[in-house]
Amino acid sequence: MFKPLTLFRLSFTAIAVATGLCIALPTSAAVSSPSPVPVFIVSQPLKDSLRALSERFGQSFVTDAAVDMSIRAPAVNGQFTLPQALAALLHPAGLQYQITADGIVISPADELLPQAPIEEVAVTGLRASLDVSRQRKRENHVISDVIASNDIASYPDRNLAESMQRIPGMSITREAGEGRQIMLRGLNPDFTLVTLNGMTVLANNDSPMDSRLQKQRDRSFDLNLFATDLFSEIQVLKTYDAELPTGGMAGIVALKTAHPFDHPGLHWNLSAQTGDNQFTDALSKRVSAMVSNTRGHWGALFSVAYGTRFYQEMGANTFRWRSIPPDGADTSALPTALANAWQNGELTIPRGNRYSVWQSDMDRAGVGASIEYKTDFAHVTLDWLHGRLAGERYEYHLYPRGFNSTPVIEGETRIVDAAVNDQNELIYAAYEQAQVGTESRYQQVATIYNQWVMNVEHHWAQSLTGSGVIGWELARYDMPRSNKAYMEGETDITVDYRQDARFADITYLDDLTQPTFWQMKELDAEAYFAATDFFNARYTLAYKPTDNTIWKTGIELVHFRNQTDFYDIQDLLSADWASGQRDSTVPESYSTPLTAHPKLNWLTLNTNAIFGYFGLPNEVSALKGTHAAAESEHSTEQDDIIEQRLALYSSFSADWGNWLLDAGLRIESEQTRISDSDSEFARNRTLRHTHWLPAVNLRYRLATDNTLRLSVSKTLGRPQLDDLAAAVRYDSEENTLYGYNDSLNPYSAYNIDVAWERYLSDMNRFAVSAFTKYLDDYIVYVSDNLLISRLPEYEDLLALSASDSVTLVSAQNAQQTWLYGVEASVQLETPWPWSPQYHLGVVGNVSYTQGDLTYHNANTGEALSVKSLPFLSPWLANITAYWESYDLSIRLSATYRDDYLARVDSQTLQDEDETGFEESVYVDAVIAWYVADNWELRLEATNLTNQREIQYSDSSHRPYNTTLSGRDYYVGVTYRF
Repeated sequence: MFKPLTLFRLSFTAIAVATGLCIALPTSAAVSSPSPVPVFIVSQPLKDSLRALSERFGQSFVTDAAVDMSIRAPAVNGQFTLPQALAALLHPAGLQYQITADGIVISPADELLPQAPIEEVAVTGLRASLDVSRQRKRENHVISDVIASNDIASYPDRNLAESMQRIPGMSITREAGEGRQIMLRGLNPDFTLVTLNGMTVLANNDSPMDSRLQKQRDRSFDLNLFATDLFSEIQVLKTYDAELPTGGMAGIVALKTAHPFDHPGLHWNLSAQTGDNQFTDALSKRVSAMVSNTRGHWGALFSVAYGTRFYQEMGANTFRWRSIPPDGADTSALPTALANAWQNGELTIPRGNRYSVWQSDMDRAGVGASIEYKTDFAHVTLDWLHGRLAGERYEYHLYPRGFNSTPVIEGETRIVDAAVNDQNELIYAAYEQAQVGTESRYQQVATIYNQWVMNVEHHWAQSLTGSGVIGWELARYDMPRSNKAYMEGETDITVDYRQDARFADITYLDDLTQPTFWQMKELDAEAYFAATDFFNARYTLAYKPTDNTIWKTGIELVHFRNQTDFYDIQDLLSADWASGQRDSTVPESYSTPLTAHPKLNWLTLNTNAIFGYFGLPNEVSALKGTHAAAESEHSTEQDDIIEQRLALYSSFSADWGNWLLDAGLRIESEQTRISDSDSEFARNRTLRHTHWLPAVNLRYRLATDNTLRLSVSKTLGRPQLDDLAAAVRYDSEENTLYGYNDSLNPYSAYNIDVAWERYLSDMNRFAVSAFTKYLDDYIVYVSDNLLISRLPEYEDLLALSASDSVTLVSAQNAQQTWLYGVEASVQLETPWPWSPQYHLGVVGNVSYTQGDLTYHNANTGEALSVKSLPFLSPWLANITAYWESYDLSIRLSATYRDDYLARVDSQTLQDEDETGFEESVYVDAVIAWYVADNWELRLEATNLTNQREIQYSDSSHRPYNTTLSGRDYYVGVTYRF
């Protein structure tokens, strides 16, 4: 077996050579004749019918003046190749056609085909892609939604996550206004499996915000890694069949890159965009290009997309709220009742009270290449995809740094005024001689992704075919440098939440931009690395004894590995500065006033330069050996997870007229090995499981335009990686053992889905579906009091215990719950009354989902409360209105997401019982103008509402983190040949 690097070099060389050869050779005039596809065209004027065929097959039509385009054409319904559909449409009208390299030429049957066509009928843009998506949804054996290539490009979507927010039941998380992770049907991102060109993939980047779980390690594919330009189709499979890979308990998102025979012949395009954000001075830029060619049975394609984005997210946030007294502060100026209540800890106090600014310059690059071989008996594609999202991030915070992160300095601070609300929350306070601090942070981050995958389809005999996939994925997230520098000073402070409960007014008496006001407090440094690799091989045999029955059987092998390495050093030089052994004066040349926040200006530090100024290297690898690091707090985490899976599957499919049955069974055996080096009790653990996964999909067509679907299946969701790699340790003070569970099972779901789809006319449709999932083996942390003698595997760790028993806390499959929901989508279109070639349309969807879970404290194992499942927004909705003609397209889209609970974090239970996000509405718009046959000019606007992203603290929805990322405006041009 080749090493991945060797395979990459061979693959890339072959792709480059083939691309050059194919582009250099002349194109074939013939258009390939693929297998028949469903065509549903009502009786209507010939011009509209030709437009429908253009959309369905992606071909242009040209006619001469002798053809009457207003004549009534017959209806065409059934399975057709392009020539068959043309014959059925044109021959009854006495017309003929010829397929040429310039298009499909239409003429009267008794005339020679003209040399100079007069009128062209070519449909691109949103309507064409909506028709393709509609047909793919209609043909699929499972309940699904599809976004085709033009549909992806028709919206101002910067990445794949944003494209998918328009699918019923799909929601996304955002970073600086840009989509990142996806949630399907109310389940967290770990439970939506992503495949790319047929193989399972995983790649992570992260959030710059600690409140959004920076460096979060999960099984999701962060979809802001790639620009949309590299992809031809997104298919969301909401129900399951035996051929599909496991792990998508919510569903599967199947991504597909472009291939040469998608559009035979020579094609190329080039797009360029530039844009501006209202909060930044620098312009963002995007450029993409694609070239493909086919000759005979061979084709090659090369595509590239590159963009730079400068963004700034700003806001106000707290360190959550806590019932604490103002220890050490003088409260004599306050009313007696208020002062006593505060001293007795009866008030809930906001801590931190920060103003914050996050800035970044990120580069996103993607390169794709494909070689394709296609005959009547074999079809082979070899694809390579490379992605890189990298850049530098800066964040700046201004906040009180006194007692419990309030402004209080013991023995110095005087509180002269205060106010509380009806919930006994402190919403205003004025402090004299109080503590203030700043944090300046620099991070260098990069996610690098490579995939090589080969797909093969071939015929062994007339009734026996085979198909296979073999691929490698290598993904890595690097944060080699994450440095913080802290300053502190003393001044008078007021904190006021009375005017805006989400965005406090905070004032300081002194000028916070002066270096003489500040003293150095401490330096922190950390580094984090995570690597993932996948190997995937699958082969399926399909036996078709009759025209309407198919037996399939196959085998799949998956090897997955995830490794992390984290090192953190805190409080560098803090003891020296506090004791006066080292000068804590802030060097003026290493500081800059920050003027980006709308409320206040303050002084920030050049973090990397400050490290050097005080004699420290600014990378963890060099810091580890220094005297300063040895005297500071430091921690490290390293672990390695390897999963191997072998699956056998078989299915039977039968098409009996209006009925279609697809039933199958998948048997999967898997082994998981976990090792870590940060545990008090380092030990390799192994989990072994065998799963039986049945699936039945039934489709019934009541009529040509009505379809009913029913699906029953069992699916899996694998344990979160942090749960698998949780450190084993013993807390002697609490006599609590945090152990492992060598029989931990994956999550499982028993699913029932029903759907009704109505295809009202050529472009109009309506669909509604209902689903329920019984979630079993849900993993939570529980406790049990056990005799130490019953835990011989922990003998060394418990040797110093003074008790005969111990409280064991470990991850267990201890929860069951129901998830249910309803989804509806509609697509309606009408021609403009005065000009039928213009079209008005609307595409919309709405979903409602519910599901609860009993949460547990991961520190103690005790049950807490019943709350909504994490990431579940009860209501989701999206609506897009469009107006489209031959040369102009306008669309406006709005996306609504209900509020949702993000997590119940046992580390913050002292402050909050949950944290989550409030509802949001994002509005985008785009105008596309085809200024000539091959040229398109685009104007795009995103986040027109300048939506506040509001994260709340506690089930009472106290303010936690409120940010704004600003409106974005882009102008671009595209040339297609």
